[in-house]
Amino acid sequence: MSVNLDDLVLGRDEDRETAMRVGQIVCACPASLPRADITDHRLTLAIGFGLAVLAQALVLTVLPEQSRLIAPSAERVGWPFALLLIGAAAASFPAAMLVDSFGRRAAFGLGASLGAAGGALCAFAIAKGNFFGLCLGAFWLGLAQGFALFYRHIAAQGAPRDGLIVLAGGGGAALLAPLFVSLAESPGAVLLIAAGLHIAALALSVRMPHARVGKPGAVEGRLSRGFVIATVAGALAWFVMSAGMLHGPLTLAVCSAAPAFIGGAMGWHLFSMYGPAALAARWPALFPPLPIVGIGLAAMLAGAAAVLSAASVTRVTVGLLAIGMGWGAVNVAALRLLHEGARPSRLALALHDVCLLGAAAAGALVF
Repeated sequence: MSVNLDDLVLGRDEDRETAMRVGQIVCACPASLPRADITDHRLTLAIGFGLAVLAQALVLTVLPEQSRLIAPSAERVGWPFALLLIGAAAASFPAAMLVDSFGRRAAFGLGASLGAAGGALCAFAIAKGNFFGLCLGAFWLGLAQGFALFYRHIAAQGAPRDGLIVLAGGGGAALLAPLFVSLAESPGAVLLIAAGLHIAALALSVRMPHARVGKPGAVEGRLSRGFVIATVAGALAWFVMSAGMLHGPLTLAVCSAAPAFIGGAMGWHLFSMYGPAALAARWPALFPPLPIVGIGLAAMLAGAAAVLSAASVTRVTVGLLAIGMGWGAVNVAALRLLHEGARPSRLALALHDVCLLGAAAAGALVF
């Protein structure tokens, strides 16, 4: 069997992003295989991302209310949600390094393992009324989410449309959240289901290639105008989104909404977050990046005002949907701005995600 190293992830010496490094695991695929046969893993990436989004939807359905019930003081109610986002931000740089250095299987498998442990710990903490255990479990769940967010960057290395397809996978998964919430007998059971979904993602990760195969494109060595716009707009969107996702379920609970309704509202909220990606993948001309950024941010601000007003269950629910659609539009534009043209370096992608998730954590703590 002959192997052409130029066709493997090792690449050539001038490409610093794919140079051989200690500990890297590569798959020696025959050079005669068509490139599409060994690099088109969009379905696997989309399913893995969908499992992570569904687990996130289940966690967000119960985490704010359970935090309110067992928090030792009102000032600490937002801690678990903020730690979930801080964990996601903290995972950004390790995820970027591990995906390239040790392969996708190791990186995404590690993230899924942390999610399974975090979900189980949160369930135990709720059963025992242990607030600090809930905080630690939420942090582990956030680490898992930080790794899962790299699914979209991995797919977009081939083409921005591939990244949008992976994002769209989250929309379909979110619609299943109300079903799982209705099947669970308690908030702890919901979190155990979320842990099980991460175990399923762990099993799926072994079906991925160790690393990206094929000749990589040019790597952008500096921060471009598109990167700056995508990062600033994305940070604003994540800031508003996290504030809405923290207050939305709490406000619905105060308004005497049933747990099944809250789960359905959060499921539709998450569907609205990832739905625009499906439309953009099918009709990209309808989503010019710069105008969509403005439209998306305006929709989010209007939705946040509706959620914070707490006027009625209907108004809060509509506000959550507006926040979700605006967030989805901004992230569609950001993904295109990041990946159209020269490919960003892995450090730039990690910096982008840190800024987004750091802004999300700030939104949870400020509001």
